Amino acid sequence: MREVKEGYEVMRAVFLPGDRQVELRSVQRPAPGDEEVLISLRAAGLCGSDLHMHYRPARAQRRGPIFGLVTNPEVVPGHEAAGVVTECGPRVRGLKPGDRVAVHHMAGCGHCTECRRGWDINCQQRWGVYGLDLPGAMQDYMVARARDCVRVPPSISLDEASYYTCGGGTGYMALKRAGLGIGDSVAVVGLGPVGLAAASFALQSGVKVVGLDPLERRRGFAGQFGAMAVSNPNDADCMTQVRRATGHKGASVVIETSGTAAGRRLALEVSALRGRVVCVGFGDTDNLIDLQATVIQKQLDVRGAWMFSLPDLQDMLDDISSRGISLRALITGRYGIEDAAKAWQAFDRGEPGKTVLHWDDEVPGVPA
Repeated sequence: MREVKEGYEVMRAVFLPGDRQVELRSVQRPAPGDEEVLISLRAAGLCGSDLHMHYRPARAQRRGPIFGLVTNPEVVPGHEAAGVVTECGPRVRGLKPGDRVAVHHMAGCGHCTECRRGWDINCQQRWGVYGLDLPGAMQDYMVARARDCVRVPPSISLDEASYYTCGGGTGYMALKRAGLGIGDSVAVVGLGPVGLAAASFALQSGVKVVGLDPLERRRGFAGQFGAMAVSNPNDADCMTQVRRATGHKGASVVIETSGTAAGRRLALEVSALRGRVVCVGFGDTDNLIDLQATVIQKQLDVRGAWMFSLPDLQDMLDDISSRGISLRALITGRYGIEDAAKAWQAFDRGEPGKTVLHWDDEVPGVPA
């Protein structure tokens, strides 16, 4: 944590020490380095990975490996960041104060083959992850490398843009990975923020969608979209409902977002013959799957999708803007940074939709 020194500007920052505790502290406002920008945050999304890695674990666990990663409770969390550039380092090119940006949180070395392709997430010499081992989005201002920022089109709100940097974007790219096309039907297993995004994008593409989730409040929220059939995977007639919704064939595209062994088995079961199943959910590591009866005999194409590349994020925002589609209706919880504890409590309860920390659009001295 940055100690506040006399004569330096201070700002507010959220910390998650563990045991479902949220601390709002005053810290020193950072300054950008040579190739970095200072961003006035306008939105910071709450993500399920932070819930499991930062918020829920006991304090003693916070410094140990969770999902194989060691987290630091003294690092500001939040990896879904969008805001306005307020200051640029001397070697920054292509960005200027006043630009609206979103941050790709997986920051690679920038020099290896994967980084040169834009796939920082696969960098073997990872430079850092904003909100994990680099200060993240849950503070008034954050520093990011200019290369990790993408421009947000004027038609997209910064609340929405923050959603696309992880959860919403993962749902979008899962459909793209599946090769969604005319005549497809889609089943989404798990209706958290990622699953809802996938379902909403699929609906806005004009295909049939069925959503599956054991939580009634999530199914109820998904059902408000009208065209979406929703089912409880624990019901005995779940498969009958899915088949009825998909012309008695099963879904030609299945997006698995739950990260549970049961959810992954269900994804294979509800798929149609020769269907495409895309798995994006992290969680259980032990999975017993009958490959012969499902993957082989049904001739399924099972794919993995781990977020998206840096160029994909910019392309995604431009595509969403040009087509006039949106996930704005899915953002159901907006909290000021002073109410961060309430935001995390709501998210922990499993409230449906997307929860974000939100800063007012008008910030003194910062162009909107």
